[in-house]
Amino acid sequence: MTYNVLLVDDESLILRSLQKIIDWKALGCEIAGTANDGQDAALLVQDIQPDIVITDICMPEMNGLDLLKRIQTMPVKPEVILLSGYNEFEYAREGLQNNAFDYILKPIDHEELEECINRVITKFEESRKKEDEHRKHLIYEAITLGETKFSLENDDRTYVISALEFNKGSANDEQQLRDWVKFVSGEQFSEVFLYKFESTRYILVCSHLKKNKGLAAKVKLAMKEFGNKIDGLVKIAVGKDVVGMNNLSQSYQQTWKLLDSASFLKMNLISEDHIKSEYQSKYSPDAAIKKAKKYLQENFTKEIGIDSVAEEVDLSVSYFSVLFKQKTGVTFLEYVTNLRIEHACVLLKTTDLKTYEIANMVGYNDQRYFSQVFKKRQKVTPSQYRKSD
Repeated sequence: MTYNVLLVDDESLILRSLQKIIDWKALGCEIAGTANDGQDAALLVQDIQPDIVITDICMPEMNGLDLLKRIQTMPVKPEVILLSGYNEFEYAREGLQNNAFDYILKPIDHEELEECINRVITKFEESRKKEDEHRKHLIYEAITLGETKFSLENDDRTYVISALEFNKGSANDEQQLRDWVKFVSGEQFSEVFLYKFESTRYILVCSHLKKNKGLAAKVKLAMKEFGNKIDGLVKIAVGKDVVGMNNLSQSYQQTWKLLDSASFLKMNLISEDHIKSEYQSKYSPDAAIKKAKKYLQENFTKEIGIDSVAEEVDLSVSYFSVLFKQKTGVTFLEYVTNLRIEHACVLLKTTDLKTYEIANMVGYNDQRYFSQVFKKRQKVTPSQYRKSD
């Protein structure tokens, strides 16, 4: 981050000296403006809102102390460093009592001034770190609880939530993600907060200071670049943009569902708009799911995958996956498994067929795997179920 500095002195020679001798870029600063008296400086402070004001005390029209007092009445207050002559020490002390950051005696020791500026920047960074930690906590509350303990009526920021899941989470995956977050935080977005929800799942919240309809597109592009850059397999979901922190919970829930609908590829980016753009079915959503359920009833004993059923109802796999879960309350795999196990239960009770024969009849080629799935659902083995009353 670059900090803006306003230089104020009625001696032009001192202003030029300060601009040229100090390596402002190395300090992380740039000169945003200069003024020769307090009156002009006060107007510039309101106009350019500098982070730091370095001002002489003795000047015509309005001196440095009066400028300092004027600054204290402003809504956004920069830190003020006073330049004081030896015979102006009482003025310098009065300046400290009026919230000046510090004072430097003339003739100016440039190393001393640089050290003072560094202390100002350290103060800024510590303050920003505390504010970031506070906002990160508020956003976490808004995501998980749907609200925060603090009033956010005037929060007009735009937020976009992204959810990521690595196929087999590793320390390298997480480090790559954290490194990328550091990069985009300073380069592309006002703020980016990262939350680890499970061993392989993460939530990213990106924001912009004001309403910004283009933020979601910007986040999608950034996430796509990240997905193509990393080594492992990952799926990424990007939600819609929302305005205000109190709308984050709804966005979070929607984004999490999108993530569940995606599959692991080298990079798989999915969004609601992407899903809708792929929806070309001649059926209504309800009719499409009704037809899919009928198709499954007739074909669950065969080797069947979600892609073939999605094709049957003219939907993309990603959209069909989300729609199926919304309409049935279970995933496609859970629904098919329920059909197979229910039919297996009927066969176990009404026939003398061997377990492997029943497994084949309900769509399982591997008897051992069938028995594992059956026990997980019914809490007993197929043989124990057959013997039960």
